[in-house]
This record gives sequence, structure tokens and C-alpha cells, in this order.
Amino acid sequence: MIVYRSSGGVKVPGSIFTCVGLILLAVAGWFGNRQFNILKSWPTVEATVAKSRVVHYRGRRGRIMYEAEVEFRYTLGGKSFGTRSRSDYSTSSYSAMKSIADAFAPGTRHRVRYNPADPQDIRMNAGYNFGFFFVPLLLGAMGALFTLIGIVVLVALRSAQPLFCPGCGSRVKLGQRFCPECATPLQNSEDNQIPPAKLAA
Repeated sequence: MIVYRSSGGVKVPGSIFTCVGLILLAVAGWFGNRQFNILKSWPTVEATVAKSRVVHYRGRRGRIMYEAEVEFRYTLGGKSFGTRSRSDYSTSSYSAMKSIADAFAPGTRHRVRYNPADPQDIRMNAGYNFGFFFVPLLLGAMGALFTLIGIVVLVALRSAQPLFCPGCGSRVKLGQRFCPECATPLQNSEDNQIPPAKLAA
């Protein structure tokens, strides 16, 4: 069967963007579900802040990133614990992390969530707030953007690519089985080339 040229060659960028976007959305969903499970199943305990400070590390391209680190002391089942916890995200803004560290000043008391399977695994800022859901929100936004770009590219390039009958060189529409001009049987193909003689005409 004779075939006609399609826009398959330009599908690759759109397909890549769409796949990456869907992967990011899946990862965002996993992280978001994990955070919801923490809020739903991890109990709370009242803890006293022993120390709080802003720590830093060198991120990508040498940029200095900051996190708030807080040491809590609390008692569970008659056993005392001293556990450190860090903010749920890092930033290049020292003042932003300093404000978090100041909110957990030494001597203040806060309710923190702890993992019942490991009491030293705690979350100091667990709740329905931006910081606690920062990672899934960021990944979800990136995933939605990549998916949208991929779909737009696929639709735009697919509709923009002209299709020609290899028999007579006439324009045909995607999905047509026969050329309306010469009745040549048509089939989508990515590697078909229009005969040079037809293009010249």
C-alpha cells in the first residue's frame, strides 16, 4: 500500500515534554500522598526547643542555600528523646530561614508529629501549609507545565504539518484512506517521502 507523509518527525519534542511532565506529576502525587499520610497517621507530642539555628550548604552552581535546624526534647512512654529536625525546604534567602528559626526559639514549646514506628523521626512544621507541601507543589507545578507544553507542541505541530499524496502530490487530510484527487490508497508513515517529480510539479 502506498503511504503518505505525516508529522511523526516533529512528535519527539512534544512526546518527551509530555512524558517528563507525567513522570513529575506521578512523583508529586507520591510525595503529596506521603505528606497527607503523615498528617493523618502520625501522632503529636509536645516538645521543648533546646537549640535552633540556620544552617547552610553549597547548592548547584555554588549557590549558598539555607535551612532551619531545630533540636527538640520530648518524652514518650517515659523515655526522653533529643531529636533534630530541619525545615521542609531550603532557600537562598537567609532572612526567610532566620524567621523560621526565630519562631522555634530555645525554650519555646511546640507540638511536633512523630513516626510511631520510629519516635526519633519527627516533623516540626507538619500541617496544611506551604512549607510542608512545598516539594509536591513544586513538582506538581513543573509536571503540569511540562505536560501542557508537550500537548500543545503535539497538537500544534501535528496540525501544522501538511500531508501530501505520493501519487499526485495533492494535499490530503490526516485519516483519509484514499486521495480525493487520484484515489491512491493512503496510510500514515513517518519515513515516506513525496516523489521529487511531484514536488517539482
